[in-house]
Amino acid sequence: MNIEEFMDTVKDKLQSYYGEECDVECNLVTKNNDQVKHGIVIRRKGKSSAPNIYVDEAFEEFTQGKSLESITTELICLRNKCNDEVEFDADLFGDYDWVKDRLGIKLVSRNKNVNLLNDVPHKDFSDMAVLFNVLIDDTSIGKGTILVRNEHMSMWGISTDRLYDDAVTSMMNNDPPVLQDIVDMLVELFNKRKEGPGPVYMGMDKEELKEQIMQVSDNKCLMYVLTNQSKINGASVIVYPGMLKDVGVTMGCDYYLLPSSIHEVIIVPIHDENENGDELSMLVREVNDNKLSPDLVLSDHAYRYHRQTNWLEPLYVERIAEQAC
Repeated sequence: MNIEEFMDTVKDKLQSYYGEECDVECNLVTKNNDQVKHGIVIRRKGKSSAPNIYVDEAFEEFTQGKSLESITTELICLRNKCNDEVEFDADLFGDYDWVKDRLGIKLVSRNKNVNLLNDVPHKDFSDMAVLFNVLIDDTSIGKGTILVRNEHMSMWGISTDRLYDDAVTSMMNNDPPVLQDIVDMLVELFNKRKEGPGPVYMGMDKEELKEQIMQVSDNKCLMYVLTNQSKINGASVIVYPGMLKDVGVTMGCDYYLLPSSIHEVIIVPIHDENENGDELSMLVREVNDNKLSPDLVLSDHAYRYHRQTNWLEPLYVERIAEQAC
């Protein structure tokens, strides 16, 4: 059974369970980097919206021997725990004065999103693209976003330049940048854990833990994490006006920028001008291939920021491979 057949079978079982109470539908959602997710929507009669429940992981569990009955039961429990559907006021979304203060941005790869970029307004940034979304904040379901598409631009009657300016301004106000020493970040992560991997992290205060990490790293902290306050789509902060330049002033030198995901980038100060960053680009590719979910990948290579020319230079893996030949 392939995933399409799996979805149809699960849909029939769910429809049989809910009967006339709900309509059950299958759908496909294209995520970042043209990654397709398979979803099932269980919509109550008379409602115009419903949560989209992705079943890709459930299909993997099915291929490993989990029964359809168990999977269906879990999906029913999940749907029944969801709050009632949010009846979004479409009139508000049509009012650009309401929209502009809720705009956000998202940085993605251009060459991995060719199809999507045909359908949405965007701005080029180096070899990446800036997309736009509208934040919907509802107390019953939390926060979500609606991707801005070409048809929305026609409805609002605005240019991409205006959308870009308004979205960056809104994002800077609502989700300011955060530049953090990577050791401090690790300390915070360890401190938040209720159970560590062993006694070495148990009962230690922040300073003790930081000292131990610094000793492991030879007392050198050469990396920083750059993201936004929410840590969602945080790599987009590099688009903020003057952001790259300000980081260079803070570092006091040129630096490498590693796109660790769409949610953050890693800053590595350059203290040796003989370095060329080739290994870092290869490291980015290796992490993308082996450690990161495909829909979270931002770029397949590192970048170098040149303070003197304010240039973010892509360090392409293809160029590195040619030099190695």
